[in-house]
Amino acid sequence: MKRFLFYLLVLTPLCVYADLPPTGYYRIQNAKTDSYLLIVDTKSATNAQDIASGNADLEAIYMIDDFEANVAYNPATICYIEAFGGGQYNISGQGLNLYNIASRLFNIDEVNAPIYQIYAEVSNGLVKVKRNLTHPTDRYGKSLYPGIDGSNKNWRILSVDQSSSQYFGVEPDVTAGEYHWATMYAGFPFKASSSDTKIFVVDKIDNDYGCAVIKEVTNVPAQTPVLFRCASASPSDNKLTLLAPDTESSTGTNYLIGNYYCNDVDDAGALYPHRNVTPFNANNMRMLGVDANGNPAFVKGSADNLVVSVVDGKWYLPANKCYLPVGNNAPDVLKILTWEEYVTGIEEVTTSTSESKKVIYDLQGRRVQTPAKGLYIVNGKKVVIK
Repeated sequence: MKRFLFYLLVLTPLCVYADLPPTGYYRIQNAKTDSYLLIVDTKSATNAQDIASGNADLEAIYMIDDFEANVAYNPATICYIEAFGGGQYNISGQGLNLYNIASRLFNIDEVNAPIYQIYAEVSNGLVKVKRNLTHPTDRYGKSLYPGIDGSNKNWRILSVDQSSSQYFGVEPDVTAGEYHWATMYAGFPFKASSSDTKIFVVDKIDNDYGCAVIKEVTNVPAQTPVLFRCASASPSDNKLTLLAPDTESSTGTNYLIGNYYCNDVDDAGALYPHRNVTPFNANNMRMLGVDANGNPAFVKGSADNLVVSVVDGKWYLPANKCYLPVGNNAPDVLKILTWEEYVTGIEEVTTSTSESKKVIYDLQGRRVQTPAKGLYIVNGKKVVIK
């Protein structure tokens, strides 16, 4: 992955601003290299004066290649572009906000839609200068000065939709039986585009029974860690529909915890440190995996579901994934069960010792003393009460 930088130009006369596509979710692709913008942390030391001097800290943003292999399912490639009028915009994603980095809004000018130039204008004494967002033609270690090549400052601003060229989908982490499973932690709200993709939160942890009980949800608010069950191993078949940033929806109890970043870089002694990693703790974390019988479960971490650091060899949480926090007495493996599976399993044990006792639960796993009309679990079996 390559980093991208600001390119120094003396400001030419102000352009007539063209309208960008409406405020919404986009991917930003360099028109020269075809690489996509990728946000890897929120650290920045930049201010307006840094931009004016040509020393802007944008090392929280990388470039990544290959849409199908790396981009289509990566939440870090999704940017929210918000128009403020007069050709000025803010670009945000993954908790990073370019206005906060640069202390100003950015300008976006149309070259030939969907190709645009993205830049900041800054006064440096009596001279107004322009800093273009560019993809460097070369890298000079931690340097923030690209080679002199103006053609790398053109960007495609591509709307994220359900098309074959600009969809966002789920890349499964593990396969268990007929389904594929994944976790995700994203900075934008979404819902499944197809009923073949199910989304869950972890509603209960039962250490005694050795399980994590999941509950299906529909609209997922921003920064909500979730678990997916997909029918396909391909992200193109597991598409998600991105929702408005202020979408709210109650998911109830959720024990999952999300992790945004795993920027595993050796930045010791760097002017702008950007290493951003979360250590794995085997005593109180469980990661998505499979149990000894091939069933989905939360298990102790390994090289299969963690990142092995190239800096210090330690294990860290992957970017945009989730873990299940547990106590020190938790079993190594927690089976993933729906409430129906959980109640049925518990009742099979209960009814084997007390057949005469009638225990009733609703489909959310809540004990019911006086059921109304509907479907219930009675002594481990589905019963319709009319």
